[in-house]
Amino acid sequence: MRNKIVFCIIFVLLVACSHVTDGKKVNNEVNKLALTWYQLAEKNRLKHQLSKALKYYEMSYEFALRKNNIRLQLFILTRQALVLSQQGKNTQSLVKLNAAKKLLEYEISEATEEFNILQIPILKYLGQHEQALELHNLNKAFFKTEEQKIYSKWLYQELESELDPQNFSSQMFNSADKDFNFLYNQYIENKLKNIEILTYVGIQYLKILAYKQHPKLKKVSSEMLHFFSEQENPAKTAQCYKILSGYYVLIGEPEKADYYSEKAQKIENILLN
Repeated sequence: MRNKIVFCIIFVLLVACSHVTDGKKVNNEVNKLALTWYQLAEKNRLKHQLSKALKYYEMSYEFALRKNNIRLQLFILTRQALVLSQQGKNTQSLVKLNAAKKLLEYEISEATEEFNILQIPILKYLGQHEQALELHNLNKAFFKTEEQKIYSKWLYQELESELDPQNFSSQMFNSADKDFNFLYNQYIENKLKNIEILTYVGIQYLKILAYKQHPKLKKVSSEMLHFFSEQENPAKTAQCYKILSGYYVLIGEPEKADYYSEKAQKIENILLN
């Protein structure tokens, strides 16, 4: 298990240490608890343990309210909106999103850029692809590192493909291998800053390879299964096996397709218990 793991692009902005200013001690124990629960929620969100993630976000939110950590409250509300949108609970998701917007407007307008970035996947899951694409294009300057630029490019293509499905695979394929190899090598060399980006790009790349019936899928799926095993992410492991199953259906190997489908189902059944 690699130690250099960052659970979201902006989590570093949340961390604050206890300090002494002008001889006055600043208490930070409540804030530490809020951040601890937030990090635990993020871990469960990345593993697609969504119910647990919501529980831990709520606990983090309670401590963030006690501390009056406004920035953390904003991030928690948007993460809750994201998870609820992933669960298909759109009405509840919008309630959390609107609460975050009010908090942003009245107390922390300087966090508008980070909030806009966090909104994009929520809008995507809510089916508001045009709004998500517009928000992405208005906030491109946020993506500064090579990792972030790759994520931005892939997110843009995904949102575009939702509006025009014919564009998805053809436009991305030329640079897809280069992007994936960069991220995966960064991970192998313990230099990857954000595992969520590799998770997202890796799954999208596998979908493209399966759609194109490309034999490279076998190598990439092996690498992603290794990655998800090290990250102990069974939900994404099951998703890889589902993609493999679909690939073997397309190339006319039903026995392999059935094997990988059954493997995915076994993992998903465990996660339901």
